[in-house]
Amino acid sequence: MTYSTKEKVILASLLHDIGKVKERFDGKNNHAALTREFLEEFDNELAELAYGHHRSRELNTFNEVRDVLKDYAEIVCQADNLSAGLERTKIPVKALKDWVRRERKSRPLLSVLSTLNLEKGESDERYFAVRELTLERYYLQPKILDEAGVDYSFWLKMKEEIQKVWEAGYSFEKLLFTLSYILKKYLFFVPSDTYEYQGEISIPDTSLYEHMRLASIFASALLENRERFILIRGDISGIQDFIAKITSKKALKFLKGRSFFLELLNIAAAFRICRELGIPPTQILSATAGNFTVIAPAKESYNEILEELRRKINSELLDTGIYIAIAWEEFEYEEVRDFSRLMDKVGRDLDDLKLRRYHELIEENYEFVFGVDMEKQSIQKECDVCKVQVDKEDIKSIELTKETTEETEEKLEVCNRCYEIYTLSDKLVKIGRLINEAKGRGFYIGIYYNGQGDIHLLDIGFKVEALPENLSDADFVYVANSVDFLEDIFIKNNVGCGFRFFNVNIAETSIDRLSESSQGAKYVGILKMDGDDMGKIFSTGVKNWWSKKEIDSVKMSPGRYATLSSLMELFFGYCVDRICREGKFFTRGRFAEEPGIYVVFSGGDDLFVLGPWNQVINLAMKIQEEYLAFTGNPNLTISAGVNVVEKKFPIYKSYLTTIEALEEAKVAFKEKNAVSLFNHNLKFDELRDAMKIKNFLVSRIMDKSLSRAIIHALFGVLNNGGKYRRRWSAKYVIARYQERYGDLNFLDVKVDEAFKENSFSKILVALKWAELLTRGGVNEEGRL
Repeated sequence: MTYSTKEKVILASLLHDIGKVKERFDGKNNHAALTREFLEEFDNELAELAYGHHRSRELNTFNEVRDVLKDYAEIVCQADNLSAGLERTKIPVKALKDWVRRERKSRPLLSVLSTLNLEKGESDERYFAVRELTLERYYLQPKILDEAGVDYSFWLKMKEEIQKVWEAGYSFEKLLFTLSYILKKYLFFVPSDTYEYQGEISIPDTSLYEHMRLASIFASALLENRERFILIRGDISGIQDFIAKITSKKALKFLKGRSFFLELLNIAAAFRICRELGIPPTQILSATAGNFTVIAPAKESYNEILEELRRKINSELLDTGIYIAIAWEEFEYEEVRDFSRLMDKVGRDLDDLKLRRYHELIEENYEFVFGVDMEKQSIQKECDVCKVQVDKEDIKSIELTKETTEETEEKLEVCNRCYEIYTLSDKLVKIGRLINEAKGRGFYIGIYYNGQGDIHLLDIGFKVEALPENLSDADFVYVANSVDFLEDIFIKNNVGCGFRFFNVNIAETSIDRLSESSQGAKYVGILKMDGDDMGKIFSTGVKNWWSKKEIDSVKMSPGRYATLSSLMELFFGYCVDRICREGKFFTRGRFAEEPGIYVVFSGGDDLFVLGPWNQVINLAMKIQEEYLAFTGNPNLTISAGVNVVEKKFPIYKSYLTTIEALEEAKVAFKEKNAVSLFNHNLKFDELRDAMKIKNFLVSRIMDKSLSRAIIHALFGVLNNGGKYRRRWSAKYVIARYQERYGDLNFLDVKVDEAFKENSFSKILVALKWAELLTRGGVNEEGRL
């Protein structure tokens, strides 16, 4: 395959520092020369452009570039300077003196997770071990410096994979896409810069992958405009109503499909923008959890294209109730030094758009937007699932299979969108069975620019498969939840390939099965969690941490922003999946011996799951514990809303009340890091104290050394507010039961603590928790 000089500029920018890996692997010096030596195997012009990326007093390889390539080499040089200048803020050696004491090739990547401060606690530096991205506990958890090993032996495998892909004759965009993910696989935990010069070092918290990726992103923009670029952001609104809009049987299957639909929709919007602007999809800086960011060159025509595209996209989504706010702003390249400020500026435009949903459609589609189309003559019918009115001839039928002998067969009449979502869910379930039977690693998601595939979103097609050979006609493919993505069938058929983390439960279950798996009362638990203060973390967290070291020049650059986003995706997209399936990941002790959790979605910085109610409560504590183990930083906290409901309670109502519970937990305490359970708000440490009380009661009741009636007796005297709550009444209850059943000093102390602190949430939650766990047969089911 022959590539144009402009295409080689972007490829050279992506690969310009590849020599650093070889340099650290075999101990040689001059990474620019090593980069040239490696790339000359593929293309001499490419090698020369990449070699010339330095133009400083200390090292000037730019001057060695031939005059005919000078203008293009200057773009590679400028792209590198932008990326390096943004990430490599110089700090005194003494700021990381122990890191500097190591040999240069043995210096690990500083975890940006550990260098965030919101005044919630002290955090020390943590480091990632240098090696290829390996999805195992030891390698994904930041460590103290002495435990962070460095191993560059992956160079040989990385070199072989790059050669294999290059020789396959890929088209430019697909080659760029695939190479980018090879770099992510091998260089995600490799520091970009390990040099020291004149008593200063660069902050080693941005990976070599992010630095090289950003250089290619800026090079693509610089080729069209040397002064300015466009920052494009998208935000999907209406997600909660869309997910909750389910009133039929098979609710879990529709929930699964709708959450996965939203994952694909986010990708589709970002890919569609790249396609319409004529830029590679590698210009997508991030696309996760209903948000995406794209960096594009500044062109006069782009405003008109983006405005028309925003109108078309939201016109296509109008029937779903979803609105994608898309905002953009032109900036000078130097402004990206304070990337959080740029993100905030475009973010304010997004917030304004979300307040004026569908404003771009109202003038020409007023009747359609407000549902008063007087000209429509066709007979309308309501979709059984989402309740949208559609033309009767567009209604499709779904035959539901019986799950129990008591159930009667049911047929749903649904709109085309719900039919697509149900079909997608059904396919996910079948893929899940195949993967489990074959003990496979994950599934594949094909992307079709021409709109082919099983589901069509915004003129982008998607197809989900268990086997790679079924996607040989795709334009791009993501392998889900595995970094082993280079399949021969993709390379042979010019399919751009990469990997993503999709925490989408693909096992079949039902509300009945979840409730029957509960201990004690046969209820269902619903859990919604998300990261606290994420806006502050991305805007001021890094600056605040370094300011405490009297270094005030550090800001949230694009590389730090992308690194932090990718780490969050890794935890919520991958680690949470392992926790839910296996009971633990980074920490000891499973939250359940046989986890029965159903993940509706998890990604970005939040999650939504269902399961046996007792497991769901334990899972909330386990995820909070695992999140702290992953970040190693008390400033990164997470809050939860837990709702325990009868199995017949509508899922869509449960989802909305769980969201309300989460919001209550977040506002209850300044530091957040809280959970709402049984209409009480507790810090997670308080919930663990409540668990100890619960464990005491349950163990005594189950071994028949205490009557279950004590729960109701204590609840009766403690669940009254203000002047009606009497300490002597509670003490009397304990004394009465202690006289008959023996030592209850532990419980007596906990009651004293509650009155001393004038806080009764811990003990009331513990009583309710124990009451549900110790319920017996059908006659004791009662109501919550």
